[in-house]
Amino acid sequence: MLDASSPEVLLVSEKGDGDLRRWVFLDIGKFSGLAETMDEAIKYVLETPDNGGVMGPVVVAGPSCDSADVLYEKTDYALPMNLDEGDRVWIVGTGAYTSTYSSVGFNGFPPLETVCI
Repeated sequence: MLDASSPEVLLVSEKGDGDLRRWVFLDIGKFSGLAETMDEAIKYVLETPDNGGVMGPVVVAGPSCDSADVLYEKTDYALPMNLDEGDRVWIVGTGAYTSTYSSVGFNGFPPLETVCI
């Protein structure tokens, strides 16, 4: 269920260097709970309300502006072509440790909210 606690898309952009992948920046990254994505070791399933529509390749990054805060660049990920700022993304199966990896106030961002289902 996508709701206000689901990660939000902050920006969708194109690099313009001939790479057809869009860059999708989320309000969560390696330093705010997704440390397992380091070296793309764990490949979480990403879902949106529009999954099943027209999909396109993406690079997924976090919000910190740190060059290490790129979650998925080598792995082939696709998200809906109509994905836009403010849309929600569900990161499936992150588990309990995600909240313990969340840095308190890293680059001014609040710690990760924990939602138990």
